Amino acid sequence: MAGRNTSDWLPRVLIESALIVMSILVALGLDEWRENREDAETVQQALANFHREIQQNRSRLEYAKPVNEGLLNVLKGRYDDTELLSVDEFVDMMEIYETVNLQSTAWETALATGSLAKMDYNIVSALSLTYSLQNRYQLATRSGMAELTSPQNLSSEILSLAIYNTVRYLDDITTLETDLDLTYGEAADVIFSVLTDDDKSRSLQLQADAGN
Repeated sequence: MAGRNTSDWLPRVLIESALIVMSILVALGLDEWRENREDAETVQQALANFHREIQQNRSRLEYAKPVNEGLLNVLKGRYDDTELLSVDEFVDMMEIYETVNLQSTAWETALATGSLAKMDYNIVSALSLTYSLQNRYQLATRSGMAELTSPQNLSSEILSLAIYNTVRYLDDITTLETDLDLTYGEAADVIFSVLTDDDKSRSLQLQADAGN
């Protein structure tokens, strides 16, 4: 009697249990698929932001770079030929120096949202190198010129030393600008290769608009 009762309900219980397990697995699979899709969309948005910001920073750098190289060449030539400037001439020339305001919003946002942890290692490595070099450049440009043109360094007695130090400083800065320009280009190429077709089209349109 008991055996017949068990044979009646056991298959039904097993079937219902299997359906419950299957429904849980399907729900977990859907959640994982949804999470992966959201992560992919977040990463693509972050990459598009990176590409746009790097291109904008590169454009700003390329605008200032020839000005600073020209200033370096003039100062170096005057110093090498011992044609020293007056204090007023030196100050006027320093006003030509182009400082560059570079943005790091995309990097800060990616850190805050955890997007970097979801990106390919090679991309993160390229971005880390880019923004580290950018930060080094920004620190150098913020402190260096202010110190060189401070009042205590602008006296006729030590002007020759001030010009010498400025030449060395500008030599370092223009070298950094060249390195950063190349790094921007390499990082932009790496990012562009993994953008969606729509983001690539938008990026190319932005570059075209900036060139007009």
